[in-house]
Amino acid sequence: MAVQSAPSRRAGRAASTLHLIATIVVAVLAVAACGSNTGTSSPSPTGTSAPSATADATGTAAPSGEPIKVGGTLGLTGVFSGPSAGYLATYEYWAEQVNANGGLLGRPVELIIYDDESTGATAQTLYQRLINEDDVDLLLAPYTTAVSSAIVPIAEQNQMVVWNGGFINEAIFRRSDWVVTSYTRMERDTTLPAYELIDRMSEGERPTRVGIVTEQNPFALAVRDGFEGQGGARGYARERDIEIVLDEEYAPTTTDFASLIERARNADVEVFFALSLPNPAALIAQAAYDASFRPTIYCSCASEVTSLPNWRDLGPAANGIMAVTAAWPTDGFEGLQELADHLDTAEGYDQIPNYAVVGMAALQVMQQAVEETGSLDQTTLRDYVPGKTFNTVEGPITFTEDRLPEFSVLLLQWQDDENVAIWPDDRATGDAIIPMP
Repeated sequence: MAVQSAPSRRAGRAASTLHLIATIVVAVLAVAACGSNTGTSSPSPTGTSAPSATADATGTAAPSGEPIKVGGTLGLTGVFSGPSAGYLATYEYWAEQVNANGGLLGRPVELIIYDDESTGATAQTLYQRLINEDDVDLLLAPYTTAVSSAIVPIAEQNQMVVWNGGFINEAIFRRSDWVVTSYTRMERDTTLPAYELIDRMSEGERPTRVGIVTEQNPFALAVRDGFEGQGGARGYARERDIEIVLDEEYAPTTTDFASLIERARNADVEVFFALSLPNPAALIAQAAYDASFRPTIYCSCASEVTSLPNWRDLGPAANGIMAVTAAWPTDGFEGLQELADHLDTAEGYDQIPNYAVVGMAALQVMQQAVEETGSLDQTTLRDYVPGKTFNTVEGPITFTEDRLPEFSVLLLQWQDDENVAIWPDDRATGDAIIPMP
């Protein structure tokens, strides 16, 4: 059978508002189909017949039988297209690896990913399709809280597990029995590493004036506010008697941050928290550089922006800025360097995005749960996770009895055109530069 190639990753993601990208057995068959621009027509996948059960050169039997369908959406167009590209490349890599190594439960994996156009309303329609028309066996979360919060009720109504590497929302995680997340931090913890750096400073050097600017996005707002009175950028400042001298919100469509940076300068901000999704985060960093605003500590502490491929494009405006990530190749976790190398070779990513790490980890948790239980039954899979430890590219993830991962996070600082891990000590590859250069 001739292989039907998927659309070019660079051109195809931007060219259609609804793409079905399906990856089945590598070098045997692939699936690609498109719906209409309205997001309402049904896809027509082709080339879905299963391969015969033969062995490859290593003796591994090729997967056979009906494919196991793994489905979800990503914002392949719209404001979330940048991070979504990293997720898609990772999902495709995982499917290729699984199928090249005997499949899942001996069956080929079929990956069905639609473009939700970075909107919750479109995602809702597509998840109904994934469940009711495509009859997927396993469900992946979309990117961002704003989109994912729209589809979780659909998964709950259908009693399907959402394997999540796409968003952080502690309220949803604690309320829902059907979300399993690979994020090992919650919103309230995101600024904690920066505050712990402050705690290490001598009393005479310790900054005392904090400025917080927050995108009007549910994730960023929760990073600021914490959860049920605990943590958050505001809460950690209050715990340390650090004065909050600037606390402002901005609309996600904001593109000019000059006046906001000027207010931060006038308030003599020493620790600056830019709580943003990727696009505004880059614009804020550029505005700060243009205004020569260089606080003691600058943490872009919401989305994991310094690990994104375009962060280097900021040039000197990126220097000294901190952000969190789940893991870095220097951690040495199994499979992490291989994923980074693949994304570099196949996608031109010269550094591994956090979204690729947590996306791969979500797939690995899902895969191990399926393999250990030998089941695709949703309740069986859901009930298997609590109390278990899963080996992933972001290291071992241990789930508590309430299905939340134990805390782990890595703080990076962009230093001289590269990320340096600066916290915690046992994973650091260099020292934090404070004050920022």
